Amino acid sequence: MTTEGLCATTAQWDVVTVEGDETVGQAARRMGEAGIGCLPVIGPDRLLEGVLSERDIIRRVLAAGRDPAATRVRDVMTRPAMFCGPQTPLSDAQEMMARHSIRHVPIVEDGRVRGMISAREALSAQADRARAARELTIFAVAKLAESRDTETGQHLERVRDYVGALARWMRNRPEHGGQIGDEFVLLLEATSSLHDIGKVSVPDFVLLKPGRLTDDEYDIMKTHTTKGAETLDLALRKFPNTRFLRMAREVAAWHHERVDGTGYPDGLRGEEIPLAARIFALADVYDALISRRVYKDAFTHEVARNIILEGEGTQFDPAVVEAFRHCEERFLEIRRRYTDERLAA
Repeated sequence: MTTEGLCATTAQWDVVTVEGDETVGQAARRMGEAGIGCLPVIGPDRLLEGVLSERDIIRRVLAAGRDPAATRVRDVMTRPAMFCGPQTPLSDAQEMMARHSIRHVPIVEDGRVRGMISAREALSAQADRARAARELTIFAVAKLAESRDTETGQHLERVRDYVGALARWMRNRPEHGGQIGDEFVLLLEATSSLHDIGKVSVPDFVLLKPGRLTDDEYDIMKTHTTKGAETLDLALRKFPNTRFLRMAREVAAWHHERVDGTGYPDGLRGEEIPLAARIFALADVYDALISRRVYKDAFTHEVARNIILEGEGTQFDPAVVEAFRHCEERFLEIRRRYTDERLAA
């Protein structure tokens, strides 16, 4: 499969056709029922003859005062037998639709119509592939940064799923005033992987120390937030309107802030902390609590839950804690899934 995507893997429309000897009125009715703007015209041998568009009907039938119920499709069809094959790249299908000013084009295999593809489907599929490529790149970069820390196996995968669960529950809550939509959820899941990108600047004697950090070492470790923000600022200067970079910067810079203002690096308080960072903060702390470190064993879900609840209104946004209460079973499922995958590997 090409990176552009193929018509056969994208088209969702059923095969709707019209015969050349049928009337324009019958064709128009079929277009209306199917919600499409053109129909493949089929000849007596069941092979594609051409394409009838709604524009043909308007210009050559209605504008001329002809009777749609008496006019034959073949008499007004102006489109040639244009079509895409199942292996046609989406970009070629889009170019064809733009050139002929139509919104759908038939998919033909061995001379027979197998389906239809719309301009909207082609555009949506390409956008999906671009998003997938972007997210894969983000995740690969984040994994490279994470590889320096030998204790955080599958941390990125787990927190991605945790923040997704929290954000989806909060999405339709009226108190968020429409701040969280589908795009917000997808961006948060994707950009969550970059939260610790600044750790690439933390020296090994701190990052890989087999034990608790001293106060001075902890101060060095805390710089990963500002270093991560600075790294993403470089990209934002070149692409200032890119939403996923802006959200990634918010999470990287402020996922260690606390709603009572005692967090770092900037001591932000309450809603001064961006919503994406507030959501991520809880997911990140939960995963740290349930994970083993050289200086502690992994906590049970119950212990981690109690710590999260005790931090409501001081460390964590109460709205995010409420989401956590409603998503506990989902958190347990995520934890079990990655535990099972590790054991099966």
